[in-house]
Amino acid sequence: MTSLILAAATAVAALCSSCDKKRTLPDNPDAKFNRYTTDLQMSSARLGYPIKFSLFLPEGYNKESERRYPVVYLLHGLGDDHHAWNDQYLRVASVIEAQEAAGLEPMIYVMPQAFKSYYVNRHDGTLNYMDMFVEELVPHIDRTYRTIADRDHRAAVGYSMGGFGAMILPSKHPELFSVSVPLSMSVRTDAQYMTEPASGWDTQWGAIFGGRGQSGAARLTDYYKANCPFYMFNSGSVQDFAGVSYFFDCGDDEEQLLVANDDLHVMMRDLGMAHEYRVRNGAHTSDYWRSATSEVLPYIECRFKGLPYKTEETVALPDSYSAIRESRTFAGVAADVYLPSGYATDPSRSYSALYFLYGGDRLPADNAMKMLSSVQQAKPFIMIAADGTAIADFATFAAAAEADYRLLPGNDRRVALGFEAGGKTLYEASLAATPPFASLFLLDGAIDETIARPNGAVFYHISLADMGLNYRGANALYKYCHVDGVRFEYRVYNGVASAISALVGLNAMRQAISDRIKTN
Repeated sequence: MTSLILAAATAVAALCSSCDKKRTLPDNPDAKFNRYTTDLQMSSARLGYPIKFSLFLPEGYNKESERRYPVVYLLHGLGDDHHAWNDQYLRVASVIEAQEAAGLEPMIYVMPQAFKSYYVNRHDGTLNYMDMFVEELVPHIDRTYRTIADRDHRAAVGYSMGGFGAMILPSKHPELFSVSVPLSMSVRTDAQYMTEPASGWDTQWGAIFGGRGQSGAARLTDYYKANCPFYMFNSGSVQDFAGVSYFFDCGDDEEQLLVANDDLHVMMRDLGMAHEYRVRNGAHTSDYWRSATSEVLPYIECRFKGLPYKTEETVALPDSYSAIRESRTFAGVAADVYLPSGYATDPSRSYSALYFLYGGDRLPADNAMKMLSSVQQAKPFIMIAADGTAIADFATFAAAAEADYRLLPGNDRRVALGFEAGGKTLYEASLAATPPFASLFLLDGAIDETIARPNGAVFYHISLADMGLNYRGANALYKYCHVDGVRFEYRVYNGVASAISALVGLNAMRQAISDRIKTN
């Protein structure tokens, strides 16, 4: 029986090897050509059985016989397979085609089968997936298709488990990859790793990295540390990873994963490791990953061309606003009050208040009002703006302002917006037993990791650029909200600590601010 099994395995391997050659697409421009092909196979000596993959080729692949193309490896998540990126969930072909219509350069996309490997070798040698990937799959793709066969034109993109693969493969093999794009990366902090439920632990992490049946610190095996970005990036010089361009993205509705992804972002910031980081509205869904590719593909193209990626986004600032501005002083603090256009003509009407406290000069009150003018026209409110560093007691300041203007009673009629140092003043005010407002929007708010836990009676919207100033505080506040069940939204966007990035962040907040303003 053993002989029969070996003979059958040999025959399958030979057949797959033969299939490898037959799968090479002809350069004949008259041959029938399909951009997308699935269930292709490659024989693997490392695994001892064939590996399947799907392939999406450039539109003109069969017409330009001398042209070579960059390669993007698209890595699937746990429980999925090589069909997931296009046939089952993400429908990536249509995203690629839309991007190409907008000017994206053609690339070859490879979607390999990965089982439940996490794209690494198992600790006990029973599934040497990473060895297969770097020693067999990449060379096979380069031999079989017209690739630009160098690291500068090779990227890894993945979601969930595939996100871990998209991080680990380029990090451990920078000689093969220059771009790493994990989406909702399935990674854990040590604390999460040590407390993972035993059922999930034994069948997933423990089986791969060792320590099956263990608990607590016994799970932190040397093999795990050798394959964990938290340890890898801290164990040597950051220059070891300087040749890899990192871009990772995780939704703010993720349960466990955003904690680890955000901690990794903070660690990379602290280490001075260049990277792009995004947190958008969404959860662990194919729609989230699909939407991410709209920025990811142009980013990859930019890095393949050796060009720096844009440091920040841009946004058009309206030329004016319709509000009536008055300069006032409340409790000894100079302030600007922006009244809706109908304030003087209807003395019977009262309004919600938007308190805007700034710090520094990157977001002047007039610019904030210009950006929020359309919101004020749709849902009239009174904006009261002041330098947050000049306010010793926000409740006293607000009471003085509200004595002079027709404002609706109740803290649910007050929304607070804090920029940089103004965010610190407002966050401290939010901790009162009876908070003076129901919603607090922090735009790169100057809070740090030592902050007190948030108030469950307040909704927090945390937003900053990925290279913003107060990333540690944003990380701490997000995690407190997550653990304590406090209502929140968290956004991290492309940018630096600049006036433009402040406007980009405020522009992105407009709808959320509008949703919190009550008009009666």
